[in-house]
Amino acid sequence: MPEPSAASGGEPPADERPAADARPGADAGPRSRLWWAAWLVPGYAISYGLVLPALGDRFWWLGIPGMLGLVCVVLMALQVLLEGPFRGTVPYATDGTDRRGPVRHHYKVLVGRYLLLVAVGVPMVVVPLAADVRYLYPFVGTGLVALLLGTRFWLPQILALRKCARVLKVYEFEFRSPVKKSNLRGNGVRSLTLGAGDSPRMSAREPLFSDRWPRGIEHGVWFAGDDPFGGVLLVPGTGELMCMQPENWAAQDKNRRQAAHKRRERARQAGLARKSI
Repeated sequence: MPEPSAASGGEPPADERPAADARPGADAGPRSRLWWAAWLVPGYAISYGLVLPALGDRFWWLGIPGMLGLVCVVLMALQVLLEGPFRGTVPYATDGTDRRGPVRHHYKVLVGRYLLLVAVGVPMVVVPLAADVRYLYPFVGTGLVALLLGTRFWLPQILALRKCARVLKVYEFEFRSPVKKSNLRGNGVRSLTLGAGDSPRMSAREPLFSDRWPRGIEHGVWFAGDDPFGGVLLVPGTGELMCMQPENWAAQDKNRRQAAHKRRERARQAGLARKSI
C-alpha cells in the first residue's frame, strides 16, 4: 500500500478546476438570510401576539400555539444563523498551499456568529427583567432558549473545526479527483469517495454544518490525511473544510494495522487513530 495511499495526487488539471467565481453565497437564492428574515420576523410577531393574552386571565389558551410558534421561530433562526454557508469570497488561498488560512477563517466565522447570537440573546433576557415590564417577558423565554440551544448547536461545530485544525498541523494537501457524492445527512455529515482508485467511501463533516454540497466539489478537492485513517478536505474555489474518516471504519482495520509505524504515529498525532466521525 502506498504511503500515504493516494488515488490521485499532484496539481489538478486546468479543466477540472472550479470557475473563479464559484463561491458560497454567489447564488444564495431563496435560502438567503433576507428571504428567511421575511418569514421569521412576521412569524415571531404573530406568535408573540398570541402569547400576550396568556399573561392575563382571559384567552390563556392562545398562549399554547404562541409559545410553540416562538420556539419554532427560534430554532429556524438558529439554523439560519449558525449553519449557513459562506457568503462571498474567502480571504485565503484554496489551491492547497495554505493550511492555516482556512482554519483561521472558519474560526472567525463561527465565533462571529456565536457573538451575534449572544449580542441578541442577552438583551432579550436582561432588558425585560430590568425594566420589569410584564408584556416583555416572552422575550426572556425566547432569549434563554436561543442562548441555550445556540450554544448546544455551536459547540459541535467548534469541535469539528478543531479536528480539522489538528489534522492540518500534521498532513500536507494533495489533489484528489473526481469526487463521488453519495448522500447528504443532517448536521453537516455527508458521504463521498475521493478519486478513481481504491479509496474507501468517507463520512465527511463540514464544521459549518451546511445543508448543501459545495459548488464544484465533484471536480476534485485538496485532501490532507491518510485514507485508512481519514483526514481533511478543502474545496477549491469555495474554501469549505471537511473532516473525514472511512464510513466503514472496521473494514479498514487491516490496512491500518499493516501501515508503517510512521504512518500510524502521524495518524495518532492528527487525532485519526480512532473513529470520531
